[in-house]
Amino acid sequence: MSETIQPDAAVGRPAAGPVAGADRIDYLDILRGFAVMAIFIVNIKGMVMPFSYYMNPSLWGSPIEEALATAQKFLVDDKWRTTFSALYGAGLMMIWQRLETRGEDRSTLRRRNLWLMLFGAIHLFLIWIGDILLSYGTAGLVAMLFVRSSTTKLFIAGGGLLALGIVWSGGVMAMGAVSPEAAANMKPTMWLPTDESFAAEVAVMQGDIFGQVLSRLTAGIFMYLFLFLLGGGLPTTIGLMLLGMGLFRAGLYRGAWKTSVTLPLAIMFLGAAWALDYWQIAQLKASDYAFNTFAMQGWFAMIDGVLGAFGYGCLVSALVSMGIKFGPVAAVGRMAFTNYITCSLIGTTLAGGHAFGMFGEVSLSYLTAVTIATFVGMLIWSPLWLKAFRFGPLEWLWRSLVYGEVQRFRRA
Repeated sequence: MSETIQPDAAVGRPAAGPVAGADRIDYLDILRGFAVMAIFIVNIKGMVMPFSYYMNPSLWGSPIEEALATAQKFLVDDKWRTTFSALYGAGLMMIWQRLETRGEDRSTLRRRNLWLMLFGAIHLFLIWIGDILLSYGTAGLVAMLFVRSSTTKLFIAGGGLLALGIVWSGGVMAMGAVSPEAAANMKPTMWLPTDESFAAEVAVMQGDIFGQVLSRLTAGIFMYLFLFLLGGGLPTTIGLMLLGMGLFRAGLYRGAWKTSVTLPLAIMFLGAAWALDYWQIAQLKASDYAFNTFAMQGWFAMIDGVLGAFGYGCLVSALVSMGIKFGPVAAVGRMAFTNYITCSLIGTTLAGGHAFGMFGEVSLSYLTAVTIATFVGMLIWSPLWLKAFRFGPLEWLWRSLVYGEVQRFRRA
């Protein structure tokens, strides 16, 4: 499915302003919609429970809960976050092609990334420390410099940066297995909380909103500076964005590959990703979920995320090519920014002492039911909203700021 551009009647080129309506690529929106929903499945664990529950399937307290966490590892973990990063790059390329056709420069892309950084900082420090928007805006400022590059150069540069990021990030994680000092710092937060650390985190999150914000300020600065900028996250994210730009140019992220190509690739890459997942889970169980074993698996988790992301991209392309309709999912994807923030607000409202105060006290089964109910809500409200409005509310605000003028909001 190729991109269609509505020409400006007077000048024979795309009309000025943000991409909307017929200028969208349905496949991109569908894949983005699946990504937003899948990411919430794992993110809510880190919103409503200590971060170690996000990582360690054995903490949930029963065989059924552990099996549910393990299934999420196979189906979701790393794969859809990787997809989301690549799709941001594809979006940059789609917008750039539109700008280039109009004879404009990259200033719009720069403003887009800078405003996203501001939104991300607000989300990171005030709502949830697992924010990805600040890192996307930061990496996007670098990725936008490659929009004129050939597809081959995008794949080479993206692949090289991604490999560097995997080696770098995996090496940081592996320090927890080889350095007792690093293990002492990492283990309570990432894998097995002590009674004291668990109680302290619950007390903060079930406390007043000011205490929560203060905690997020400290944790958010650490996440951004030490894990993203200094821990390998930056080259990884830039690399994924460049690969997404390359896949857009090459046709996959425009839905242009034939089913005879995408379906075998989906089977191959998803099979490889799930085999690597199985090996990681088997290693963890054999070690009785030892932190040292987990710390040495960082490289493999990132690799299976890349394999799975490409496999899912091919699978969704094949299903769309077969004529399967994903209209409500596409609507969720068109409102990805709004739905992403909405999911964070749902999770932190359940968790925080300023609202329901459930932090540290819920089962994974309960959180799974919450995510399913949220999905149903998004699949209903997103199409209804877009029947009346051209953008989601946050998409409208973002575009108005980027283009320096209030965008037309309601449909005629």
